Amino acid sequence: MKKTFFIVCSLIFGLILSSFTGISAEEQTKYFGVGDTQVSKVEGQTYKVSTKGKKQDEGFVFTPKNIKPGSQITTQLELKGKGEVIIRVSETNAKGKFIKESIGEPIKLTDEWQNVQHNLMLSPETAEIDVMVLTNRKQQATFQFKNVQIKNHESPTL
Repeated sequence: MKKTFFIVCSLIFGLILSSFTGISAEEQTKYFGVGDTQVSKVEGQTYKVSTKGKKQDEGFVFTPKNIKPGSQITTQLELKGKGEVIIRVSETNAKGKFIKESIGEPIKLTDEWQNVQHNLMLSPETAEIDVMVLTNRKQQATFQFKNVQIKNHESPTL
């Protein structure tokens, strides 16, 4: 009887522990391809993006958590590779309705890592943002990115 009780308790503990592991994995940022694009993890937090060049606006997208409506944010990451890209941020309200979009200046990629950033003020109605790094014209592009951060500013500077 004690042996059966121990086995059942062990199974329950294992199930609980594995569910907690799943929760922490869900908290990691997921990057998705836009258009005819492949996004693959290279190592650590470095990813590779390859676009086919069939149309403009191919690249990757992610949806950061914990943004503050009506605040200033800075999207910051490191990029290197071949091609030219832009950072585009799309804002939606709690019902998923489009509010506005912000597009940064074109970024000419090189073989060296470069720090890039895009600053913007979020609308007070913004509930979610999609941050995209996309080609700005029809082109094949291959690039890598790492150290992606979204910073909420306490005091706006824009």
